This record gives sequence, structure tokens and C-alpha cells, in this order.
Amino acid sequence: MARPRKPRFVSDDAPVSYFKPQGIPLVSLSEVILTLDGCEALRLVDVESLDQQEAAGRMGVSRSTLSRILAEARRTVAIAITRGLALRIEGGSVTRPRGADCGQRPKATERIGAEGNASGKKTEGS
Repeated sequence: MARPRKPRFVSDDAPVSYFKPQGIPLVSLSEVILTLDGCEALRLVDVESLDQQEAAGRMGVSRSTLSRILAEARRTVAIAITRGLALRIEGGSVTRPRGADCGQRPKATERIGAEGNASGKKTEGS
């Protein structure tokens, strides 16, 4: 049996839960899932320009784990863009600091996600 995933700390909720190609109804699109920890890794490294060691510290994971999360997130986003799929942001093993948005390890956390489809494989749209 595999070891349970260690929860990753995320400091911000994604402002939206879906991105999709313009002009195509969501119901007729297939989708890929970007986990909340993948979204946070993209934000910290690509938007905030943190190095991977610092971003890993903020998420409470090792640098190699952050690297894997980041690679999968980038792959998922690239698949959505190049194949014209909807991108749903949800799930993952994450916790969020209660009453704080600093991205540092909190003393108290609240669970905001359950283990989702972290594989990034497309699923049929609903």
C-alpha cells in the first residue's frame, strides 16, 4: 500500500474554477483537471518568480516533490491549450492557512480539498 500524500499548503484560492476555449459551450468540451497544489506551484514559481526551493518551503514539500507537481501542472495546462480542452481547477491533497495568506506554514489549517484526479487525464465534460 502506498504512503498517503502529505497535504500541501496553498495560500490563495484560484479566482476561477474553469477555463475553456471561447465560443464553445462547456457541456460539449472534454476537460483536464489541474489540482489546487499544481495551480499553487505555477503561481509561486511562474508568477511570483520564486526559486523552487523557496516555493517548496512555502508549500511544505521537498524541492523534488515541487518539481514533480510543477511538471505535471505545466503538462496539464499545455494539454488544455493545445487540444482545446476545458481546464478545471480542483482537488489535490491541500490545506490552507486559517486566516492567513502569507504562504508560510500555519499553526492551524483547514482541509479544503480531497484527493482528486491528479493524473491530468481528460475526462468527459458534464
